[in-house]
Amino acid sequence: MANQDWVSRLLTGRASADKGLSVHLSERDGGSLHDKMRQAYWWITNNAVICPYYDIEFGGTAALKNTAGDEVHLPEDMSYSSFVLIPLLTLFTCRRALLVGGPGRGKTTSAILMALLSGMGREDVHRGIQRGHPQLSIADLLGAPLPSDMLKAEDLSAVKVSWRKWIGQRVKIIDEYNRIPTKTQSALLSLLGEGYAEMMDQYVYTGRSSWFLTANDDQGGGTFQVIEALKDRLDVVVRAVPFNSGFVDTLLQRIESDKSPEELLPKDIVFTPGELEKAYNAILAVEVPRGALERVAFFLGQLDFCRMASPRFEFKHKDTLKLAGQTVSAVCNEQCPLDKKVHLCTQTENGTSVRAYQTILHFAKALAFFRGHRAVELEDFRQIIPWVLHEKLTPNARSPFFEAKGNKLLLTDRVAWIRNMFDMAMARYGTHAPVRQKVVALRAELDLGLAGVDLRTTEKRLSAVTVLMNELMTRQELSGPVYEDLIHLKSLYSRYRNYATWLKENPGGQGQP
Repeated sequence: MANQDWVSRLLTGRASADKGLSVHLSERDGGSLHDKMRQAYWWITNNAVICPYYDIEFGGTAALKNTAGDEVHLPEDMSYSSFVLIPLLTLFTCRRALLVGGPGRGKTTSAILMALLSGMGREDVHRGIQRGHPQLSIADLLGAPLPSDMLKAEDLSAVKVSWRKWIGQRVKIIDEYNRIPTKTQSALLSLLGEGYAEMMDQYVYTGRSSWFLTANDDQGGGTFQVIEALKDRLDVVVRAVPFNSGFVDTLLQRIESDKSPEELLPKDIVFTPGELEKAYNAILAVEVPRGALERVAFFLGQLDFCRMASPRFEFKHKDTLKLAGQTVSAVCNEQCPLDKKVHLCTQTENGTSVRAYQTILHFAKALAFFRGHRAVELEDFRQIIPWVLHEKLTPNARSPFFEAKGNKLLLTDRVAWIRNMFDMAMARYGTHAPVRQKVVALRAELDLGLAGVDLRTTEKRLSAVTVLMNELMTRQELSGPVYEDLIHLKSLYSRYRNYATWLKENPGGQGQP
C-alpha cells in the first residue's frame, strides 16, 4: 500500500486537486526559490493547464518504435512541458514570450496564471489585458492627454498625459497582438523594446517586467501583418498544444465545481516582488562553463555564413544578400563547393542577432536555475535554443539538405529542425575544436592587454596570428566555422598591426594607443 501511495504522488505531482477541487500541496524540498518555481510548475501542469506533452527532456533516452519508424522517447531524467515551463522562465527572466496556437488552447490562460504567480490580483490582471482589434488606437493602448490641460496649456510641458495603468504592471499581456493596426504596433514596439513611451513630450516607463503576447498562428494570419522590428523584439516562442482527451474528467470537475484554475491558485506558490527580484538576480549568477559556451557559439556562428554572398571576404554573410534583395536559395547552388547535406549555412535564409545570443544565454541560465543547478549544461542550451530561434530563423526550403530522405518533414516543425541543426553542429565540433582552441589561446593572450608589450613581442604575436590564418586558408575548407575563425584572427591581426604602427611612431611608448 505504501508503494501505491508513493506512485500516486509521483503521478499527480507535488500539487493536486480532489474531486471538489480542494487543493492539496505537498512539502517543498527546502525553501529555495527554484524549489518554489518547480512547485508552481507542477501545480500548473497537473491542475491548471493540463499539458501531458513533455517535450523538454533531459538525460539519455530509450525509444519505442513501430514498423512505420515512429518513435516515442523515454528520457531517464526529469522532463517538462514547454507550454508551461517556458512562460514560467519568461516570468523570472523579465523577457518577452509569444504564445501561438489555435483558439481555445490555453494561451491567454497561461499568461494570466503567470501574472497571478507574480502576486497581481485577479481583477488587476483581467483589466490590464490589452486585446488586439482593428480599431485599437495609440490612445487606447497608452492613454491620452487630459482634455482640461489641452484647453489651458500654453505649451506641451503643461499637458498631463493620463497613462494607462497596465503599463506599470509587473506582467503585461497583449492578446492577439497581430490584430493591432500597424501604427499602434509602432507605439507598442517602443514600449516593449525600449521600455518607455512618449506622448506630448511626456514619458512613461515600464520598469522591469515580463511580457506575454498571443496570436492564433505565427504565419501572419491575423488582421494585420506584424512589423518585423516588433517580431524581432520577441525573445521566445511558446507553442500551444491540443487537449488530450484522456483528461476530460478534469474538465467535468471544473464544470461541476463552477471554478476556474486561476481561482484556485495556492498562495503557497505566489511570489512576492522581493522573491521575483531575488530569483532574477540568482538566474544571472548561474555560471556558463567555457566548454558549453564555445559549443553554442560554434553552432550559432555557422548560420550567418554564405560563401557566395560576396567576393569580399568580410561580407560573406547573409546580411549582404538581404541588403541586395537576394536570397540564399538563389545563390546556394552547384557553384558553391560545400556539401549542402553537411554544412548548416545552406539550411537557413538568415542568421541570428546579438539580441538572440543574449536571450539564449539568459534562458539557458533560467532553465539551469529551475532545475536546481549552479551551472548551465550543454543540454540546457539544446533544449532552449529551438524556442528562442523559432521565429528568428527562416528555413531555405530549396536546400538540397531537405531533399534527403526524412529531412523534408523538418520543414513543418521548426523546433525539430533547429534542434537537428544543433545536433549536427555538435557532431562536427570535435573535428574543428583543435583549431578553435588555437584561436582562443591567441585571443586570451591579447585580452591580457598591451600595456608594456614591446615591438619585438608584438611582431612575434603578429607572426603567430598570420601563420594560423595561412594554415586555415590552405589546409581547411572555407566553411562557416573556418570563416568565423578567420574573421576573429584578422581582428587580432589588425589590433596588433595598429599597435605596432603606434609603437614605431612613438619610440619608447607603452600601452595601447
